[in-house]
Amino acid sequence: MKTDIYSRIKECELIIYKLINKYSNYFNRDDLYQAGCIGVIKASNNFKSNDNIKFSTYAYKYIMGEMIDFMRHDKNIIVSEEIYSIYKRYIKVKELLCNKYEREVSFKEISSYMGISEQYLLSVIEAVSFSKELDSNEIYSDDTDSLVNSINLEDAMTSLTSSEKDLIDYRYYFGYSQKETADMMGMSQAKISRKERLILMKIKDNI
Repeated sequence: MKTDIYSRIKECELIIYKLINKYSNYFNRDDLYQAGCIGVIKASNNFKSNDNIKFSTYAYKYIMGEMIDFMRHDKNIIVSEEIYSIYKRYIKVKELLCNKYEREVSFKEISSYMGISEQYLLSVIEAVSFSKELDSNEIYSDDTDSLVNSINLEDAMTSLTSSEKDLIDYRYYFGYSQKETADMMGMSQAKISRKERLILMKIKDNI
C-alpha cells in the first residue's frame, strides 16, 4: 500500500510543484508539498482504475483543494493595512490620471505620480489580487473540464520563454492594457500586440 501511495505521489509531482511555484511567494514550499501529498492520498482512496481518466488529472482537484484549505487556514498570509492602503491609492490615482488626461495612462505614469517603484507597486497589486482570490471561489473550481484545461495550459506555458511568460502574466493575470504592458516591458505597443498574437498561437499549438 505504501509503495502504491509513493508511486501515486511521484506520478503527481509535476502538478504539485507547478502549484507550489505558483504560491511559494506567500507560503512555505514544504508545507505546500505536504498539503499536495495529502490531496494525492485522498484522490487515491477514491480513484477507480476503470475510470476513463488519468490518475494525475483526477487527483488535480484534490491536490488543489488541500493546498487551498491549507492557505485559507494559514494565518501567516495577511495583507497589511499599509499594502491595502497603497492599493486603494493606486486605484484612485489611476482613475484621477485617466480623467485628467482623458486617456488610458501607463503603469509607469501611475507609479511615478505615487512616488514608488513600478516593481514594488506591481508586488502590491499581486498580493492584494491573490488575497482577494483566496477569500473567494475564483481560485478554485470543481469543474473537471476546467481542471484538465488548466493542466494542459500549464504544460503549454512551459514552452514559453521568460519574456513571453511575463507578457502573458501582465495581459491576462494582472489585466493590464497592451500599452501598460509595453511600458513595463520596454517595448512599443505594436510589438507587444504582435508578440501576444504569436504567443497565443504558440500556446494553442501546444495544448
